[in-house]
This record gives sequence, C-alpha cells and structure tokens, in this order.
Amino acid sequence: MLGVASHFLRYVHALVAGILPVLLVGLALAAFTWNRDAVFFGGNVYFTDGDCYARMTRVRILQENPLAPVRHHDFENFPEGTSPHTTAPLDYLIAGVAAVLKPFAGNPLADAGAWISPVLGLATLCVLVFWGRSFAYGNAPLLLLAVSPIVSHGFLLGRPDHQSLLMFLMTISLVAEVGIWKGKSWGMLSAAAWALGLWVSLFEPLILVVAVLAARLASGRLRVSRNPIALFAGILLIALVTDGFRVEAFDTHFSRWALNIGELRHGSPAVLFSWAGWLVIPAPLILGWRFFRSREPICLLFACLLVPLIGLSLFHLRWGYFLALVFAMSLPWVLPAFRWRAAGWGIFVLSLWPVAAAWEQTLYPDDEGFRARAESVADEVALRDAAVRLRDLPRHGVIAPWWFSPAIVWWSGQPCVAGTSHQSLPGIADTAEFFLSEGTGRKILERREAGYIFSYEPDRVAANSAQILGRGVPSNPLARRLHDQPHSAEFPLLYANRFFKVFQAPVPAVPASEPGG
Repeated sequence: MLGVASHFLRYVHALVAGILPVLLVGLALAAFTWNRDAVFFGGNVYFTDGDCYARMTRVRILQENPLAPVRHHDFENFPEGTSPHTTAPLDYLIAGVAAVLKPFAGNPLADAGAWISPVLGLATLCVLVFWGRSFAYGNAPLLLLAVSPIVSHGFLLGRPDHQSLLMFLMTISLVAEVGIWKGKSWGMLSAAAWALGLWVSLFEPLILVVAVLAARLASGRLRVSRNPIALFAGILLIALVTDGFRVEAFDTHFSRWALNIGELRHGSPAVLFSWAGWLVIPAPLILGWRFFRSREPICLLFACLLVPLIGLSLFHLRWGYFLALVFAMSLPWVLPAFRWRAAGWGIFVLSLWPVAAAWEQTLYPDDEGFRARAESVADEVALRDAAVRLRDLPRHGVIAPWWFSPAIVWWSGQPCVAGTSHQSLPGIADTAEFFLSEGTGRKILERREAGYIFSYEPDRVAANSAQILGRGVPSNPLARRLHDQPHSAEFPLLYANRFFKVFQAPVPAVPASEPGG
C-alpha cells in the first residue's frame, strides 16, 4: 500500500512539475498583454510611447532599403535631423517578423512592432524553463518574471523598444555564464550573447559585463579562451561597420527635459519591492553569506551583479528591468538559504505582496487613474485622426508638442521639428520657444522649414515648454491663442477635432530629402 501511495505521489509531482512552467508562461503572456485594448483599437495599432513610434519609423525606412541600416533620422529635429544611438538589430528583427506576417496580416509592420516584445518575453521564459530544470527552485525565476510589473513593461505589447531584446540577450548571457562557472564549455554562447547585447546598446550590457568580469577576477576565473574572444570581437566589428559609433554632448536643456522621462527618475526601496518583492534588497547579503559559508561560486557571481544593479536602480529607474531579471535568475541560489524547501517557497511567495499590490493598482486604478488612461487612448485616436490629414500634403516640417511628434511622423509621413530622444533637444527647445512666443514665432518657422503646426491643450503645452526652457509662462502665449482662438489665429486652420488643431504655416518651406536620405 505504501508503495502505491509513493508511486502516486511521484506521479503527481511529475505532473505538477510539467504543468507549472506552462501555467507560468501563460501567466506571463497575460501580464505582457494586459494593455491590449489600448494597443489594438478601432482597427489600428497604437504604440505605448513616442520612442516606439520612432523605432517603427526606422523600420519602415529600412524596409525600403534593407541593405542600408538607418544611421540618421531626418524625421526628428527637422531639418538638421539626428544621429541617434539606436542600433540595427531590433530594426531587422521587427522587419523580419513583418515579412513573416505579410501573408496573414492586414498591417504586418504594425503587428510585428506590437508583438515583438511579448514574443521576446516568451522566448526569455522558455530559455529559463529549460535552464531551471536542474535546480531545486527552478520555477522561482519563472514566477517572478511572470508577475514582475517592470518585466511586464519591458516585454509589453505595443512597446517595440530595445529593452526587450536586451533582456532576452542578457538572459542568454547569464545562462551561459552560469554554465561556464559550472564547468561547461559555453564560452562561444556567452561571447555571442554579450557581443550582441553590446551591439544593441553600449550602456547597460557594458556595466553588466564589467560586473561579471569583476566576479570572475574575484573568484580566480578570469581565463578566457581564444575562440570566444575572436567571436566577441568579430560581432563588435560587424556592429561598428553596420551602425558606427556615435557620441554627442548633452544639450543644455537635458536636465530639465529629463524630469519628464520616467526611466530617468530616481527609485526608492518601495519601488524596487513593487517590482521584485521584499527579498530583492537583502538578496546580495544572503548570497554573500552563502558564498562565505559554502564557497558556492555562483553566489558570488550574482552578488556582484545585484549590488550595482540595486544602486543603479535607485539612481535611475531604467535599470529596474535588469535588476528584476538578475534577481529572478539568482533565486535558485538565494532560496536554499532557508533550511526547508517549503519555508523557502513560502517566504518567496509572501515577499511578492508589494508586487500584487502594484498589479492591483495597474489593473484596477482609482477614478483619477482610470480617467487618465481613457484620456490617453482618446488622445492617441484624435492625434492619428489629425495627423493622417497631412499624408497627401507637401512634405514640410511639423511643429508640435514634443511628446506627440514621433506619432505624428508615423501617421502622417511628415518630419517633425521635435522628437522624444535627447538628440532632438534642439528641436524640442525650439518648439517650446514657439509655443511660449507672444508673437507669431515666424523666425522659428523659417529656420525650421516648418509648414504645419499642431496645437494641443494649452495649459499643459505652455507649462511643459516653460519647464524645459527654465522660465515662466507669459500672459498670452501662442499655445493658448492657437487653441482657444483657432479661427482668428495668425495661421490658416487646416483641421480640428476635440483635442488637436492643425494649422498651415504661411512661410515658404525648402524642399527636403525623402526619409532615410
């Protein structure tokens, strides 16, 4: 009888072990697509922020000439344009997915952009499903990544941003790194993943690879064979030839503009807890204690990664994506610090209470939050409605609030004076000067070769313009006159809807080159 019971329990355990990862991947997909009603609306695809629209404009340009990676943006900071830090790998990946979707989708490019990050998120979790099978707490990383709000934001539907590709590549890098520390010959995989990550961005992966090298040095594992080094250098050489290397000084308006960028704000322990649970901050201490007690080298590896990531996340929220990822992957070494396995799982699940509270606020906002979300969707729909009116008009620059500019480019095909990248700050400053002008702003229109003007809610436009320029709002700025008195304004009104008004600027515009030129 005891043998039958034991056999039955083993069968149940195996069944749960097989089903649980599938359920967690499904939970992650639900988290990555919680905003689907705002992305797919009225038969169109609306991306989550301005940078995503800029990314999709790059891919559209790339589709026209696939052998010419986009190094210059003439669609923002018009007419000078920008030389952005954005790189080609995600562009080509989205374009490839669009080519696959072409026979099945009515708008394959937009659909590819909408789905690329959730697909990369699912790929990340699938890698960890197979990686975690050999660990006692192998499903813990899956659970955290499936419910972490910051991870969900990185892999969010309608957000074709580089963080999703970076998180996937950093997962591969750390899986390979753990394998190397366990004596496996995964040097080539590690070199390829780290190099591709550095190609996507020379910022976050560089800090992480330095932390890994520091851990190797501390543990006496700094030896690297010749072939991985050659592969690493070869990929970076291809990156240099494809995208080049661009460094630009920050504009004088950067510090004031950055106050509008959520990822550049400072974090707090409460924010980190809402992303990864209460264990995230004590985790390096637990790992350090385990390393000194049992000399488990991988504890040292993750401790060397988590300490700088916690500090960087408190400094800039943009590091939270990688903090949550690294912490999740460290859990198979953090949780064994608790003597009993049931205690480890119980403490970990209870530590996710702040994460559950964050999701409750996201999925069930208060009245003010619900109204803000509804107004955001209404803004997006009205902006598209206004922007498409310019599709068939002559190509001139558009002066508009900077945060709407990339979407206007995407929907209208017209270049904008502003943008949402810091390289566009000269154009952002000029649009701010224009909207705060007590005159007609004619000099800015002429210098920027602008033929169209978008007005929006004047209080917000004027206040944001004043904040960026570091001065007060005048008594009767142009932003207010355009919005409140459109028919008596200095410029002919082309179109108006509930939120936006489009004007023709009566200045001669110099013909500009086509996008991608």
